[in-house]
Amino acid sequence: MKKIISILILSLLFSGNAYAGTCKTPKNPKEKFVLAPEPVSYTRKSPTNRIEEVLSKRKTINVFKAWNWENENHENYGLNWKNVGIPPISENYFSVLEVFWNYSYPNRSYGGIDKFLTNKSWGHAKEYGKTLATNLKDENYSDYLTDLINKFVTSYNSETKKYSQIGDGILLDWWHNRHEGSGGFSKKTVKNFRIELSKKIKDEFGENLLIIGNVNWDKDTGTHDYINGVFMELYKKPYKYTGGYSCSQINEMDELLKFHDQNLQEPRLIAFNPWRITKKLSKEKVQELFGEKKIDKKDFKSIEKILRRNYRSSPENIKFAKLFTAMAMVIPENGYILYGDNNPDNPNGDHRHDFYDFYNTDLGKETSIGMEITEGVGFKMYEKGVIVYNYTKERYKIKFTNQKEVTIDPLEGMFVEF
Repeated sequence: MKKIISILILSLLFSGNAYAGTCKTPKNPKEKFVLAPEPVSYTRKSPTNRIEEVLSKRKTINVFKAWNWENENHENYGLNWKNVGIPPISENYFSVLEVFWNYSYPNRSYGGIDKFLTNKSWGHAKEYGKTLATNLKDENYSDYLTDLINKFVTSYNSETKKYSQIGDGILLDWWHNRHEGSGGFSKKTVKNFRIELSKKIKDEFGENLLIIGNVNWDKDTGTHDYINGVFMELYKKPYKYTGGYSCSQINEMDELLKFHDQNLQEPRLIAFNPWRITKKLSKEKVQELFGEKKIDKKDFKSIEKILRRNYRSSPENIKFAKLFTAMAMVIPENGYILYGDNNPDNPNGDHRHDFYDFYNTDLGKETSIGMEITEGVGFKMYEKGVIVYNYTKERYKIKFTNQKEVTIDPLEGMFVEF
């Protein structure tokens, strides 16, 4: 979630050794030789509507942009969303609007929402200003939101007296049942409201609107009968943002990608958002990144913080960025990747990231579905090559049915041209 709060996270999913340190590559991994299974062929169907048309333009690697910081180059991304206004429509990407449903900002709220506001603070950090929880028990609130969404994503032409769609869908943040610490509602109340709202939106728009929920780490099918996308914003343990994910967490990511791909409604968009590794930089690295001019001792700490905030290309970050990208492209049918900052990394905004050079890899279109060789190792065939991931502790030498071979080390993603 864009606005994750420490008080909420403290009660969330993991405990014990689930937050053990970053999953490490062994110094001398064992090598295994395996024959890849015969790939199951895949051809995307010819588009019959706007959503299918955009999907037909998917690249080899598909990146998404969560909210809208300085980078306005939407064409680099297959999926874009904002919380104020909708990114301009393009045949190459989806334009989505975040709709506030569980809270509202009184000083910049939607027209008519006042009667649905409670007096309870939702618990946002001070940087977001006053935030009030909305009344999920009001029987008219879901109708209000559905009408609001209709106004947001459609435009009325007075001459033709017809409505046209100006947005591809909506994003519903903090889309789970754990709201006791924020809105103060029970899990049952939140669950019932989420089902009611998503069903009404689905009934109103049918297959023509994307409904994307930020499910974080949750495996919950409560609204999967109605929504057709998830945002997997994979936060880490509070105040422990420097390292990466444990091996067990990466395995859980695999399970969640499969789970959502199997249970969502079409087109099953999966926006996969692991957070990068952020560590204090050595004096040598700070000087290297700063340039030739010697850093004054009194300025070192502040410069180090600024450089650390923007240093996303360390070898370990590139390694995990490639691994998670490969998993996002191989496991689901329509996966999108954002390997970005931890929320606390930058006080000026969340979800900042680098658009890595390897995102421009062009292997053409996929020609197979995602194939699993063994747990932790999988691939997907493309017109000009293959994408392979391996999050195990072993090295794999893989021979494909076309007689091509790929050797992939532990915790790696590879994009191989044949």
